[in-house]
Amino acid sequence: MEMASVTLRTLMKCLTSQKNCSPSSPEPVLTNPPLKESQIQPTSSPAPADPGTVAELRNQIEELTSQNSELALKVQMLEMFEKDDTDMQASSSDFVPITQYETLRKEFEELQDRFSKARASDDATSVAEECDEKSQKGDADAESVEALKEKLQGLKEQLAFSQTELKELREQMRLGVLSVEHGLGDTVEEESPSQEVQQLRSRVTDLEEELAQRCGDSDMVKQLTEKVEELQAALAGKQENGGEGDDAEAVKFLRGRVAELEAALAEFRNSGKEGGAAGSGDQIRRLQERVAELEGQLRKCVPRSELEEVQVTLGLQCEQLARERAEVARRLNDALLDLERLRPSQAGDEEEEEEEEQSVSSEPSLPENSRHSLAAVREELEVARQEAAQVLDCLCAERESRAQDALQLKDAVPLSKHKEALAAVSEQLAQTLQELQEEKLLRGQAEQQAATLEAKLQTMQDAIPKEEHEKIKAELQRSLQASESSLAAAQEALSEKEMELRELKSQKATEHGMVSQEDHEALRLSLQAEINATTARFNDLTRKHEKTCTEVFQVQREALFNKSERQVAESQLASVQQQLADLQAKSSHIQELHKDIQESQGLVKEKDRKITELSKEVFRLKEALGALSPPLGITSSSTPTSSSSSHPTNPGQQMALQNRIAILSQQLQVRERLPTKLLAEGDYGV
Repeated sequence: MEMASVTLRTLMKCLTSQKNCSPSSPEPVLTNPPLKESQIQPTSSPAPADPGTVAELRNQIEELTSQNSELALKVQMLEMFEKDDTDMQASSSDFVPITQYETLRKEFEELQDRFSKARASDDATSVAEECDEKSQKGDADAESVEALKEKLQGLKEQLAFSQTELKELREQMRLGVLSVEHGLGDTVEEESPSQEVQQLRSRVTDLEEELAQRCGDSDMVKQLTEKVEELQAALAGKQENGGEGDDAEAVKFLRGRVAELEAALAEFRNSGKEGGAAGSGDQIRRLQERVAELEGQLRKCVPRSELEEVQVTLGLQCEQLARERAEVARRLNDALLDLERLRPSQAGDEEEEEEEEQSVSSEPSLPENSRHSLAAVREELEVARQEAAQVLDCLCAERESRAQDALQLKDAVPLSKHKEALAAVSEQLAQTLQELQEEKLLRGQAEQQAATLEAKLQTMQDAIPKEEHEKIKAELQRSLQASESSLAAAQEALSEKEMELRELKSQKATEHGMVSQEDHEALRLSLQAEINATTARFNDLTRKHEKTCTEVFQVQREALFNKSERQVAESQLASVQQQLADLQAKSSHIQELHKDIQESQGLVKEKDRKITELSKEVFRLKEALGALSPPLGITSSSTPTSSSSSHPTNPGQQMALQNRIAILSQQLQVRERLPTKLLAEGDYGV
């Protein structure tokens, strides 16, 4: 029961962890995004102050990007496995444990039958022993009784051994079930070390190719470049301190150092070409050191079986390289010995052309093996001469370029420009220092990311791989087959012994009659008690198994029901959120319309106020117009002088007043129309 509860808890944890992973996102959400190469490389400074740190940072960034892509692939594979797992759970919930339980149950029943048969045979042998003790006396009877006792002891030992095997098989099968249940969520994680192993193998092959191409020249070239940089720095310091007077001495010193370095490089290359065996030994030693480093890396992130395979392959490759180099050296020595042995003795002052003619004339007399060896040696000498000529050409070109650079340094730079260049260089150095600080910060972040990724990889490596599970399963099956074969052999032996006992019983019965009734009744009662105890135990075990099966089925149903409820709740939540967003948008639109209506109402009130003012003004103007227009009787009885004097003024005022009244009436009509339009628009918007 406790193991079943533990397995149920682990299954629930796996389900919750898989549900927390969002299936819609195919890529992992990382806290720190992968750094790009443009963020690390200094753009302004042409020559960085510390190239080693920059190279290390680039390597770390490449490793982090590769690990990020691997993690993305792992997440995708986990999501696919989650889908497959859900389908498998929907189709067959208790497939693996039930089959294993059925097999164990069958084995238990078989062993129980065998145990009952062995008990019966034991009882029969005990009865036979009693009969023998009663019937037979003497040495022959004692020997037969001892033989039967030994046989019974062997049968008891076989039964004890079979019981222990049964217990071990039960424990192993229980562990196998747990490993299967825990390994359902880890199959994708077990595939990642194989990818990492392939990547590490590809890296090993790349590094071996690079080592074979460079063959030791990189260290010397680095030392030479560092020395040249030191000399350039010393030259710049001397130019700052001594000015233009010390330029010639610095240039001479620089030329001398460059010549020494070129000579050392030429000697190193010549020695590397002449001493092939020594160079091959150094290369093998370097390859072995690199292989040791790569083995350390492989121990950190590769399983033991694949590490041993990689070790074997690398050892075979190293041995093959050593054999090839030893064979080449041996062939070269043999060819040189054959050349010296087959070369005819000649005078020391003869010319090379005569030697070649004599060698050509002596070639027909030599055997064909020596001819082939001489041709091979000549080809190798020609290749060596061509390589030496190429190296000399390269050295001459480098000397000429460096001499031109030295002449340019000697004749080019005045002090003011040199100071300006120094100021620019100091600014660039300050910029590079700032960039280095930023790169250090980025490096710290990258190291943190690497630490987190290493922790994740460690947790991934702690899981049981599928291959080991398959191996354990195969071993268990083999042990089951062996136990079955041993049990079959024991059963055959028991059947033979039963036949012998039956024959003995029949013989004894015929000779001395039947067994006493009291002994037979006691044996029957003891056997019946044992049978009752075993049946009660078996019934208890079946009840416990049925209870655990029902509990597992209920838990799985609850998990599926909770999952469906969660999906329904999520869909309802999404719909409610959509409705809430729509309502919020509508409320914002309604608020805007309310604001517009309030503004339009304010405008309407202002327009009403203006209309009232205009109406009052129109009324006043009409009153003024009525006051200005005299009655008809007064105008006719007035004198001609007064009419002639007032006539030109009143019509002009009247026309102006009439025009103003028309304008004001038009404005009044326009202002009366505007509020109605605004109100109509507000009602339409609402």
